Amino acid sequence: MLKIRLPLYPVLGLLGAYVQAFPVIPVCNSSIYCAGDLLHKVQLARIFPDSKTFVDLKLVRSENETMSDFVELIKKSGGTPTHNQLSSFVDEHFEDGNELEAWKPPDFDPDPPVLNEIADLKLKEFAKNVVGIWAKLGRKVSTDVVEKPDRYSFLYVPNGFIVPGGRFKELYYWDSFWMVRGLLISNMTQTAKGMIENLLYLVNKWGYVPNGSRIYYLGRSQPPLLAAMVSDYFEATGDIAWLERNIVTLEKELQYWLETKKVAIQVNDKRYVMLRYIANREMKGPRPESYYEDYTTSRFLPNDETRENFFTEIKSAAESGWDFSTRWFVPSGNESVGNLTDVHATRILPVDLNAIFARALELVGDFRNHLKDRRQAQKWWSLAKYWRNAIDSVMWDPEDGVWYDYDALAKSPRKQFYPSCVTPLWAGAVEEYDAPRYAAKLVRYLLSSGVLNYPGGIPTSIIHSGEQWDYPNAWPPLQSILIGGLEMSGLDEARQLARDQAELWIRANYIGYKIWNKMFEKYSAVQPGHHGGGGEYVVQDGFG
Repeated sequence: MLKIRLPLYPVLGLLGAYVQAFPVIPVCNSSIYCAGDLLHKVQLARIFPDSKTFVDLKLVRSENETMSDFVELIKKSGGTPTHNQLSSFVDEHFEDGNELEAWKPPDFDPDPPVLNEIADLKLKEFAKNVVGIWAKLGRKVSTDVVEKPDRYSFLYVPNGFIVPGGRFKELYYWDSFWMVRGLLISNMTQTAKGMIENLLYLVNKWGYVPNGSRIYYLGRSQPPLLAAMVSDYFEATGDIAWLERNIVTLEKELQYWLETKKVAIQVNDKRYVMLRYIANREMKGPRPESYYEDYTTSRFLPNDETRENFFTEIKSAAESGWDFSTRWFVPSGNESVGNLTDVHATRILPVDLNAIFARALELVGDFRNHLKDRRQAQKWWSLAKYWRNAIDSVMWDPEDGVWYDYDALAKSPRKQFYPSCVTPLWAGAVEEYDAPRYAAKLVRYLLSSGVLNYPGGIPTSIIHSGEQWDYPNAWPPLQSILIGGLEMSGLDEARQLARDQAELWIRANYIGYKIWNKMFEKYSAVQPGHHGGGGEYVVQDGFG
């Protein structure tokens, strides 16, 4: 239907005018799982090779009792307990968490109708095996977490859900978007609904969706894809009563982003408000789940202030889901690539974040319109139009034919390739009638860059930094964004490239599955089907 645009409201004046204020409880207050001397000493002692292992353990006794015993240990050891003393303390006071129970989704169907659309018998068998992974990755929160929440780092959610796999034993925000899409394709609408309701529950509980369902993830979120998940579910079911029950929660999440992540910039004598990733600065110190790694890296920095800034930057980059990448590096001196101490995510305005947010604004306007609230719909639509205009004015490079991230401090575009450059097409952050024009230029950019020539998928960058969100790794979400953006562009040449890349990606995944009988979180763009590498942990499997 025709959307009549109201005049573009001044963004700051529009905020809060139609969404009730709500309390945000942004940071973790645990002296064990989030900050403090116990966490510091245990993580630096390297009791476990993976920092995440410790902060996922369950307390045997209360936090107060545990801290009291730790104070006694410090006194007895003269302030410097040995590795063996710390190891014994952990063994006595912590145990493997039983916060999650295996859960088979009640609507799981090993032979969903979508399989009948696959003509190739080998690919059909492959798809059936992938569908079977749903039954292996289902989890629900145990009653013990409800009865003793202070013993766990896990944040309670009411419904069963799908975990990514491997070391990732909890719910993650942006991972959930692709899971929900997969569940809907697999005809598992009940499970998809439950996963979305878990995220809505977290918004109502904390004021936003945390990075993941652990207390140490508070203070940072991930790309705001909740409205898109609701849209996919609503399109599949038409459940208008459910939409009406949850619309205010969706608006709360958007206001959280507008209140905590916005930044004003001046480009070509015009002022724009856009979003960036920025973790809550009240959450001091290293990331608890990567404490040793962050602390060790920070030792190369000259003083406490720069180290604390580094911790904020590293958490802000983690909020993007791209942890880590040269995308967030601003090298100093003569460095050409940089390293983790050069992460400055808070000064970078990301194309994908702003495009996803523009779509979320548009979708919430659509939802209000479905609910016959035309006035509220127009306000959201107007803000969405403002955001699309800002993306075009600040991020689109008409000469190169691509959207670039923007460095707000340097006041310049970041002219490197990342698959996120296609997100405005994928998220509909350009006017529909204009999409083919943008796509024609973008296709030329992609072809000339050579990024479509890799046999194992589209690389995350063309910079070999050793970080996992760089060359030569090919990540499934980014394949989805780039392929989907080209497919939805309305340009025949772009659609053909999308089909070519989709076939290439399916073939690479099939090769890998035949070799290892697994799906991996990341693949090699250079060696079809081989898993990727780099980053802070070994490659994880289980990701459908």
